[in-house]
Amino acid sequence: MAAKQVLYDIPVSNNGARCRIAIYAKGLEDKIDIVSPSELGGIKSEEYMKLNPYGKMPLFTTGDDNIYESEVILQYILDKYADVGMNLSLATPEERAHSALCTKIFDTYMQPIQGCMYRKAESAEERAAQLKVIDENLHILEAMCSDGGPYFCGSQPSGADCGLFPSFVFFQFMLEEQFGWADAFYDKPLLKKWYNYLKKSDGSEFTKCTERVYGEIFDALKDWESNGRWEVQGIKAHLQEDFKW
Repeated sequence: MAAKQVLYDIPVSNNGARCRIAIYAKGLEDKIDIVSPSELGGIKSEEYMKLNPYGKMPLFTTGDDNIYESEVILQYILDKYADVGMNLSLATPEERAHSALCTKIFDTYMQPIQGCMYRKAESAEERAAQLKVIDENLHILEAMCSDGGPYFCGSQPSGADCGLFPSFVFFQFMLEEQFGWADAFYDKPLLKKWYNYLKKSDGSEFTKCTERVYGEIFDALKDWESNGRWEVQGIKAHLQEDFKW
């Protein structure tokens, strides 16, 4: 019997969560184990960094190869298991390109600065400026979100739903609960409708998976909150300074 493949990831990881959605949606938990990097001593351990020299999550091991970068792992899963379980590939090249572009926008322009919502920053000014960039890119994604839905690219779930939804759990929780926004999607009705649809299952198989991932991330963020993360990282102190948050 072939060894099971392994995704090294933890519940709070929004990047890894895109892969977990695909694993759940395709019914691959009998083929792919989801394991904490702590099993290898943590992401900066010698054993882990032999597999991923960048020392980041997620990491995927096939038995023959090691794959890192969350979108590469996601696309490997969707390709490797294309004929297994739910189809998450859209019908036309144009639709697939649109889905890929939506995820690329997040990965290029938002993911590198998402830490402004939960990590230390050089200054309150830097934090506020990066939050502004996140909001600007949410407006761009609003224009790219399907107005017919219920999924990001239309009537069928795709890689864009896997790639974007977990980070929107971050946006809602952090912007509303920590930064005091009344509504993280205050002028983005399409994003808000899409996010709320995936957040709470309507009984469809895909939304059962996104609701599951929502719970994993939300519970982990509540643990961060209980442990005083936003105080320790200097965010609460920055919020006292006179910037538009």
